[in-house]
Amino acid sequence: MIVIVVGVPGVGKTSVINEAKKNLKYEFKVVNTGDIMFELAKEKYNINNRDEIRKKLTFEQQKEIQKEAIKRIKKMEKESDIILDTHLVIESYEGYIPGMLRDYAEILRPDGIAVIISDPDKIFVRRLKDIQIRGRDIENLKRIEIQQNLTIYFTTIFMFEYSTIVEVINNEEGLLEESAKKFAEFLNKLKESKLNK
Repeated sequence: MIVIVVGVPGVGKTSVINEAKKNLKYEFKVVNTGDIMFELAKEKYNINNRDEIRKKLTFEQQKEIQKEAIKRIKKMEKESDIILDTHLVIESYEGYIPGMLRDYAEILRPDGIAVIISDPDKIFVRRLKDIQIRGRDIENLKRIEIQQNLTIYFTTIFMFEYSTIVEVINNEEGLLEESAKKFAEFLNKLKESKLNK
């Protein structure tokens, strides 16, 4: 079973995932697409950090390493259920590009997608804090809102194409525990539904 967790950078996906582990009834392995792509990009293109993937590699190069990463992730599903931390929309130097192409979505065929959202102004503040840690770009609120809306739009494609169940979770400031519980409930129900088939 594969459940994808998506949201724009700074929305708090990793925090929600880590907090949700406390309320999971079943074992899930957390996998980050960006980490796998970074390993591949480092080997092939001498990339120094994850943010350089979108800043330095062309769309064609990113597609190439993304495909290899997706194949690796699909193989992992044979060993354990997966929570896949990823992005469906990426802002590159060429413009917005898909974080997962149709052909790669076809390989994964996720059982569920959790979309983590938050107010653009809260995301903006979180990104400001991340600049010192990760060197993230500063974007205006409108661009954050556009990226978040595009992410939600892309999840609807999964719903219609692959019958993927989608849950939208609002990660409001100071309410991480509530957001994480909602995500854990989503995962537990998906797993129970799969076991009962």
